[in-house]
Amino acid sequence: MTDRSRFLWISASPSLKYFHRRLIRHLSQVIKIKCWEFYQSLDESSSIDEAVELLHTHLKDTADPVHLIGHGMGGIIALVYARTYPSQVASLTLLSVAARPGINWHSYYYDRLCSLSDNRKATLTSLANDLFPDRSARHVCDLVERLERDLVESPSNHSLFQSSILPSGGVEMPLMICASQSDPVIKLAASYGWNNYLKPIDRIWHISTGGHFFHHMNSEVVSYQIQKFWQELEPEIAFHQLLKVELN
Repeated sequence: MTDRSRFLWISASPSLKYFHRRLIRHLSQVIKIKCWEFYQSLDESSSIDEAVELLHTHLKDTADPVHLIGHGMGGIIALVYARTYPSQVASLTLLSVAARPGINWHSYYYDRLCSLSDNRKATLTSLANDLFPDRSARHVCDLVERLERDLVESPSNHSLFQSSILPSGGVEMPLMICASQSDPVIKLAASYGWNNYLKPIDRIWHISTGGHFFHHMNSEVVSYQIQKFWQELEPEIAFHQLLKVELN
């Protein structure tokens, strides 16, 4: 992996990757960024550790540490990888990842399912409206289908019978936390909990709108903030459009 491709997006939610595309497209206009995707078959047990080891198989022979970025479960996998193999990671950028990793839309769903008398479909419909407010009925139906598939396709420590939260803590490499103040899943307190573990070089950035998938709704401004973080770490790399975005 050359210097030009040392930026890697981690994805573990095939049915939800549509909501990452705008941000990846904006970032790719400035820097070469690759995507690594974890696909879990219906016959496999749900395992974050397996995803981490597969990622390590992909990265272990790279000449230089990589800049990892991920949203939700992809971010959690990137975080666990960074803690397990710190020498492989140049920086870590997390979107919609709580200071207590594992709090995600899956845990939010199971909490809602247990506390309400609604069935699975009704709970997912309510959840879709929470995660994506102001969507039409047609869009909500599509979202429910995507969320339902993600419960099966994405690795998770959660189920109807138990909810498992990963240990809190920081990482050795530079860290950027991006979150939305309107996120119903990763609430403001859950994201500000990162302040207990930030180093001087680390960054935490909030946007007021956009909910859990704020990077889909506000892809250009999120891209700009991430570019600034990366440019501070890699000043020798030409982020050609950074000033253009800033001036606009």
